[in-house]
Amino acid sequence: MAAKPATGPRVAIIRNYSTQGQWGKDMLNRICNLVHDAVPGADIKHYQPVDGGDVPNSPDFDLVILTGGTWDLTEPVLDPWVAKIVDWVQETSANCLQTKVLGICWGHQVVSFAMGGKILLREGGTLIDVEDIPLTSRGQEFFGGRDILALHKFHKRVVIERPKSFQPLGERAEILLSDGGQFLTFQAHPEMTPGIAHQLFDEGDGTYRSDPTPEGVAKTHKNLDRSHDGEVVFSKAMNWAFEPLAN
Repeated sequence: MAAKPATGPRVAIIRNYSTQGQWGKDMLNRICNLVHDAVPGADIKHYQPVDGGDVPNSPDFDLVILTGGTWDLTEPVLDPWVAKIVDWVQETSANCLQTKVLGICWGHQVVSFAMGGKILLREGGTLIDVEDIPLTSRGQEFFGGRDILALHKFHKRVVIERPKSFQPLGERAEILLSDGGQFLTFQAHPEMTPGIAHQLFDEGDGTYRSDPTPEGVAKTHKNLDRSHDGEVVFSKAMNWAFEPLAN
């Protein structure tokens, strides 16, 4: 790979979901706004391999963000666009150590998958909620002394075996940091807001509704309004993203 050009902060967002829903646009706008809050001069580019587009050239970017998605990484054969993402993660890890990668939900899973981890369906089924995530001792240090983070969850599958080169910041492999600090991944959605979560829940295809009864739907909506630490966590992720990598 060629050397990264000497420019201001450059960020790529790889969208891993395909939708015409407003929530999908709002999610991308939210990520962009959070990045610009931390780095006002950031130049953000978008990539959509899920819709037939290409992946970014890693050396051209200081940070690449892998969004959430729904493709099932437990399937024995990868869809071509998913295989492209897996190859991209492996190549970036091997050949472009100065580009940092932030993985969110499906992005967390595909990074782990590409680097030798294992993905399975979550015991207990789909989780849509704001959940408290206990931190490991290293995670407490990383997040400034906090021992628990409350973050939005919207997933069916989890990382049950982390890659050997990754250390847990959250228990149950919920938050992972690679040795050397190139990759930071979250099973949760630090970028999500209650408004986006409500839209996603209402406009989805129904397969993420563990309890589709009126009572179950009402309970989920209530849970999605809980207080969360998303903005604090995303801000910390941006601090990590634009700090020098460890040797």
